[in-house]
Order: sequence, then structure tokens, then C-alpha cells
Amino acid sequence: MVKRFLCTAMAVLFLCGAFSGASEAVVRMKLGMKMTESHHESVALRHFADYVKEQTKGEIVIDIFYAEALGDSKKQIENMINGLQDFYAEGYSFYDPYVPEFRVVGGGIPYVFESNEQFRKYLLSDVQQELEKRLIEKAGLRIVSRDKNWLRGPYRVLASKHPVRSLDDVKGLKLRMASAPLSVKSWEFLGAAVTVIPYSETYLALKQGTVDAVTCPVTDALYQKFCEVAPYLTVTHEYAQQVAVVMNERRYQSLTPEQREIIHEGLRQGGEICTRMALESGEKLVREMKDKYGVEMIEIDLKPWQEKMSGLVADLEQQGVIPAGFVKKAQDAVR
Repeated sequence: MVKRFLCTAMAVLFLCGAFSGASEAVVRMKLGMKMTESHHESVALRHFADYVKEQTKGEIVIDIFYAEALGDSKKQIENMINGLQDFYAEGYSFYDPYVPEFRVVGGGIPYVFESNEQFRKYLLSDVQQELEKRLIEKAGLRIVSRDKNWLRGPYRVLASKHPVRSLDDVKGLKLRMASAPLSVKSWEFLGAAVTVIPYSETYLALKQGTVDAVTCPVTDALYQKFCEVAPYLTVTHEYAQQVAVVMNERRYQSLTPEQREIIHEGLRQGGEICTRMALESGEKLVREMKDKYGVEMIEIDLKPWQEKMSGLVADLEQQGVIPAGFVKKAQDAVR
């Protein structure tokens, strides 16, 4: 009798231990990005990861891979689709193979929106929400930064080895671009000679003379050390920009409702940090670049650039590269 009791007790303890171990199993997730570890976007994403770990009591751990350690943008998006990577933090335009309208609103075409505030208003609109639903349906990817508060910038510049003071100076300029076809078309339309190079290889390409210029957020001119070899920063304001934190939909659906809310709340907090640091660091980093590297900030008349770009929109609509009427639809959503 005693022996039977002991056996039963041991079996109960074993099962309790098995179920306890299962409930405490750690889910590890991979988040990739192109920025370096010291970048303010990295700081914000670390806060997100720390928040998720704390709120889930260690059940979910997010490992961050910086500086394109998991591949360039195209590769990391493929990783997500194939379930090899859980998150990617980058701009909207890289998802245009699945939703063509992202070519327009993600910065592929300059000067669609007039300000960061107007762009955020668009991102919160019903027009954008419809695009995000299509991204889930076509690629199995969900934009989980739902508060749309991940400001990148706070404005964009053209970092060049030679001064660019007008559109004439863009003609024949050897310019680095990402593998985003519409962005390439836009700058070729302005007259640049574009070469597609991974962001993490851009500094070396500038230094070796493979390219003479790169478009980037003003903060990246210092973070990525572009200003060391390209000390002329032309303020282009080519487009308002935000980081989209995107997640594999199957992984998202595998989480409990409580865990999903933790993800969203962590990203909301991270977005506030990202935006605050972007705004605070902009002026500070410009002063540092001027003092340390002798950078010249060049303000230009943007009207000729904007007028020329409006001609590209009409051409692209005629060619079927972008959906006819979508630019107007996006702009109407914020008026």
C-alpha cells in the first residue's frame, strides 16, 4: 500500500514538473535592423525588447541583430516570410513587392506629403489600414507598430563629397540607393547615376569612390560616419519617414491576446523614445558634425525639385508602375 502511494505521488510530481516546465518555456524571437547598435532606433528597440521580457516574466525574449547582420532588407523580409526571422524594423517602401502602394507612401516617391505630422496622419488613416490588411493576406506580414510614432530623421539630407546646391548638380551624381526600384527611378528621373549598395557597405563605397553621395536621415550622416567622407549635407526633405516594425503573422497569431498587447504597448513606448531622440539629436548632431568634420549644411530652393517630381508621378501612373490615382487618394486622406 505504501509502495503504491509513493509511486502515485512520484507520478504526480513528475507530471506537475513537466507541465510547469512547459509553461515556463522561453520563446526566443529574432528582430533584425540595418542601424548600428549605437543608433537611437536601436536604443528604442532595446527598450521594446526589455519591456516584453519584463512583462512576460521572461517567457518571450527578443534578440536584436544590428547593422544588417541577418542580411539586407530584401533578405530579412524573405526571412520573415519563411519563418526564419520574427521582426524587421525598416521603412514601408521595402514591402512594395507585395503591396505596390507602399512604393508611394513609404518614401519611394519624394514630396508626396508635406511634413512628418501629415505623414503620421496618413499612416493612421483607413487608406493605410487597408494596405496593411493586404500585406497580411499576400505576404503573411503584420505591421505591429500600430501607433505610428516611430519618427525617422527628423529630416532627410543628401550627403555628398561635392556640394549639391541645385538640380543641375544632381546630373550624373554617383548616388547610392537601396534596392527599392521606385526610389531608384525617382533619383534617376532627377538625373543621378544610381548604384544599389547595402546600407552597411555605404561608408566604404563613399570612401573608395564607388559612389559620391547617399540620401539618408540627417542623424545617420553622423551615426553611419558618412560625413567623414561626404561633408556636404544638402537638406532635401525628400519625404517624411517612419520605421515600420513588422512581424511574421503566424508568429503573431501564436501569441496569447495578452502577449500581443504587450508587444503593441512595448512598441508604443519604444516609438515615443525613438521620436524624442530623433528630434533631440537632430540639432545636436548637426553641431557636432560641423565642429568635428567641418560639415556644410546646404539649404536649397525645393520648388524645382517638387515640380519635377510631379512629372514623374504622372509618368509612373501611365506606365502602370503605381496605381492610377493613389497619390491623390493618399493626399486626400490627410486633408
